[in-house]
Amino acid sequence: MKYILPALGVAALAAASVAAQDISAPPSYGSITLDSGYLPDPHSVQIRAGGAVPVTVDGNGVCRGNIASAPDFNVYYTAGSFDLFFSAMSQTDTTIVVNDARGNWYCDDDGGEGAFNPGVRIERPASGLYNVWVGTYSSSGGTPPATLFISEIGFGPRPMASGSGLDYTLPANYGGQTLQTGFIPDPVNIEIAAGGNVDVEATGIDDMCWGYASAAPDYELTYEAGNTFDLYLSATSDSDTVIIVNGPDGQWACNDDGSTGLNPGLMFENPQSGVYDIWVGTYSSGAGTPPATLHISELGFGPEGTDTDDVYEDYEGAGSSAELDFSLPANYGGQSLQSGFIPDPVDIQIAAGGDIDVSSTSIGDMCWGYTTAAPDYELTYQAGNSFDLYLSATSDRDTVIIVNGPDGSWWCNDDGAEGLNPGLTFENPQSGVYDIWVGTYSSAAGTPPATLHISEIGYGGTPVPDVNLLDYTLNANYGSTSLTSGFVPDPYNVQIAAGGDVDVRENGPDGCWGYATAAPDFELTYEASDAFDLFVSATSDTDTVLIVNAPDGSWWCNDDGAEGLNPGIEFSNPDSGVYDIWVGTYSSSAGTPPATLHISELAFGDN
Repeated sequence: MKYILPALGVAALAAASVAAQDISAPPSYGSITLDSGYLPDPHSVQIRAGGAVPVTVDGNGVCRGNIASAPDFNVYYTAGSFDLFFSAMSQTDTTIVVNDARGNWYCDDDGGEGAFNPGVRIERPASGLYNVWVGTYSSSGGTPPATLFISEIGFGPRPMASGSGLDYTLPANYGGQTLQTGFIPDPVNIEIAAGGNVDVEATGIDDMCWGYASAAPDYELTYEAGNTFDLYLSATSDSDTVIIVNGPDGQWACNDDGSTGLNPGLMFENPQSGVYDIWVGTYSSGAGTPPATLHISELGFGPEGTDTDDVYEDYEGAGSSAELDFSLPANYGGQSLQSGFIPDPVDIQIAAGGDIDVSSTSIGDMCWGYTTAAPDYELTYQAGNSFDLYLSATSDRDTVIIVNGPDGSWWCNDDGAEGLNPGLTFENPQSGVYDIWVGTYSSAAGTPPATLHISEIGYGGTPVPDVNLLDYTLNANYGSTSLTSGFVPDPYNVQIAAGGDVDVRENGPDGCWGYATAAPDFELTYEASDAFDLFVSATSDTDTVLIVNAPDGSWWCNDDGAEGLNPGIEFSNPDSGVYDIWVGTYSSSAGTPPATLHISELAFGDN
């Protein structure tokens, strides 16, 4: 939401600057929604700086340079306890211009990281929309490549090792993964080759860092911390090895023999969430690149496995019986899905089973099988009015499914799907959190591989064909915007190319037709009021169609609802939320003709 300060100078400034810097134009390089405390920090965007428009605002800081009319990037920001930093880096002298959520303008030339890089710091930022431009200082600067950084920590990227040393921006030699506290199995073990050609001591990253490693990290861990566990990173090898870590806060940590013998280990107490770039080096330059195993654990150093009895005691208290505990972090993470989600089903590969006899727990009168204390998966679901919710699992073993629903009720099933596979149907499902366990029917089954299926169509793993389906999870072709009821100017217009390769009648929502792209053409985030209806329409010299996925997950389609062959959809008493919009062609032979999308609270078209 854009808030304009009541002060006359700011209001007049915003009005005067529309001809040059157009805050209502779709951003050239897209947008993002960030909540305070976001990770990774900074968020970086590759752009082209500069443009043909001289900066005309007189804001906070040094305002000069040449920019594009449309913003380069938009940030929808939810404020917390941090300041907000916008900066840029380039081989050319650049400037930065920011219009903040209150309508204030900020500008800078050389206040960022480095000699000619700009930076703007906004103290006590408001929640809302931030428009950002990166310009060139000189009108002859062209449009050089640049990187825009959005941070709550400071200007520019995280600090790197000095000299030509360790570089966490390089792809990790052995990949990486995301782990959430409470992960199973614990430890996670990664086979690597230690060592490299970089003399770590010579890089100067820390007085206590030494050894020989590669320039790129060996592994990149994205970790979601909790309040229960410390984080242990260690390595084992037949050679003398060292471990080096660059943590989420940009700080370096190193160790030689902190684990057993000559094996290194680092413990992070009260660890931060974020990215841990990890190197396993050799102590000696003559050691070559010996085989080693990197261990990631919340229990201790080295390759020892999880003692599940001890873990349950930690969670439940000594002497108490084990229970299923939906407050624990899910073993395999979770996600949020909105009714109408694509692809359907969503499939999650897990290991079923565990050490808890469900029949001996407090829910044992209705449920049975063997599971872990923590749920296997956590689904946050936004229900619509059209679909039931199906939760099921498939495996080569006899499995069970147990669900704690949004209202706290427990649901269990053994063979409700095909064969020995379990399945639960939630008719008229509630919105909220569904904690899901996939157990084994027998304690002797161990922890066999299984697939959890989340669907609005049916049980099992038969997907909806995903070729050429309209997919609102894709980035919109022509960007996005946020509008609050009463917005001006009205209509809000977006120039697009209509049409695409998707035959909507065959591969789209029921009752819709035409030809469109898989990705939406535009994404509108709309804050409704009781005062206005919402009109979405398009005009073109070609016969076009309109397709909209509304905030409640419902699909809306129209061919000639506006004037002539132009489509239009009126939303009476519209919902607040995201409207994904496609403008298609009625005929496959129409190609991709130019069209204008109109968003209005007054009428269809450009009236």
